Amino acid sequence: MRSAFMIVVCLAILGGGMGAFAQPASFTDPQAYCRAVGTIDAPDQRFTGTAVPDWMVAPFVNPQYPRALYGISWRCMTGSVLVCQNAQSPSCLKADIDQTPSAAMNEFCRGNVNAQVIPRVVTGTERMLAYNWICRGTEPAIAKATRLDARGFVAADWKAVSPP
Repeated sequence: MRSAFMIVVCLAILGGGMGAFAQPASFTDPQAYCRAVGTIDAPDQRFTGTAVPDWMVAPFVNPQYPRALYGISWRCMTGSVLVCQNAQSPSCLKADIDQTPSAAMNEFCRGNVNAQVIPRVVTGTERMLAYNWICRGTEPAIAKATRLDARGFVAADWKAVSPP
């Protein structure tokens, strides 16, 4: 039995079918990683480099603030590196596309007839909303849709970047 196992292993190795023995590729360069994976919503275990290289932070730098304030997220879209600044909001997360008003939104509109905006504290702050909400009479209504990219992120919040 042992010799049969060894023969199968040898044939698999000689045939290039390393299968279970192959290690997944790892990357330390975000650009090489994105070219290899194509599109992914956040780096996975294959990326082993610096979490957020300085060149990703550079487009957002304001000399008045320390680097620690630059909450940067990055992902890959069709082989390119895209970067987003969190800025104390959920703007870098996929947008909430639910078109059903919450109980809090209904309550807000009953008390704020024809309000021109339903504030984020009412609509929720867990994720960015795909819509701006208002009150039409006492009913919540979508006033405007936010442009999302193909993966469901707010398009305006993500920038394609590369090192200098």
